[in-house]
Amino acid sequence: AKFRAKNIGFVFQQFHLVPYLSVRDNILVPTLTGESDAELERAEALLDQLQLTNRADHPPAQLSTGERQRTALARALLNKPQLLLADEPTGNLDRKNADIVLGHLRQFADGGGAVLLVTHDSHAAEKANRTIQIEDGRLVE
Repeated sequence: AKFRAKNIGFVFQQFHLVPYLSVRDNILVPTLTGESDAELERAEALLDQLQLTNRADHPPAQLSTGERQRTALARALLNKPQLLLADEPTGNLDRKNADIVLGHLRQFADGGGAVLLVTHDSHAAEKANRTIQIEDGRLVE
């Protein structure tokens, strides 16, 4: 669990945000044992990078779908993981918000992180360095 918490970030299609926490506190969920000043600064930087600063004190119910997914992405990035696992991260998004999320995933990958993205969206798949396709339960190269 410690390895996973430190090295792997998760981005889910359904966000899995805590409904009674603010955007800021949802981003800080990985630090539930007590956040440091550096983690608080990192959360603020992610709020800014993902254009969520003006929504930081709002609960998820008051966010658009794109804002919810960007909050989930910020939460996944907080601990600076080596690997991001993204399950249909653009599945509920319009093209504009999908491009924002995909851009941040690309930035993470270009910065040395690894992204494993599962998608049915050909637009999202086009952004990958490598794609592996599965059809009828069989791996297709």
